[in-house]
Amino acid sequence: MSSLQLPILSKDTINPHVKAAEYPVRGKLSLKAEAFRQEITQFSTLQKPIALPFNEVIFANIGNPQQLDQKPITFIRQVLSLIEYPQLLEGPKDPLVAQFAYKRDAIIRAKRLLKEIRSAGAYSESQGVFYIRKKSRNL
Repeated sequence: MSSLQLPILSKDTINPHVKAAEYPVRGKLSLKAEAFRQEITQFSTLQKPIALPFNEVIFANIGNPQQLDQKPITFIRQVLSLIEYPQLLEGPKDPLVAQFAYKRDAIIRAKRLLKEIRSAGAYSESQGVFYIRKKSRNL
C-alpha cells in the first residue's frame, strides 16, 4: 500500500467556484427577458409604439427547441411511447392512426423493436441493446 495520502473532498476543500456555480432556469436573465416580453405584449395590445430597441424576445437560454419553432421529432416520440406502453399495440390500429396521428411506420418499428428487445426496462447490456447496436452498424 502506498503512503501517498490523497486529499479528501469535502464542502471545506471543494473549489469555491464549484460551490458558487448556478444554473438558474428562472434567474435574473430569464426574469428580465420575461419582463421585456410582457412589456412588448402590453404595448402591442394597446397599439402603442414599443419603447424598446427590439420588438421580440427569443428565450434561447432554456434549451427548448420547440420554442424556436423546431418541430418535435414525432416519429421517435411515437416509437418510444409504443415501446414504453405496448398495450397500445394490442387494440385496433385505426385509433392510433386516425385519432392520435401515429404514423404506420412508427407502429411497425415499435413492433419490430419489441419483438427483438422484449421490453424497454431500465436495464440493458452495459454496451446497449445488442439488436440496436447490430442494426446501427449496418446502416
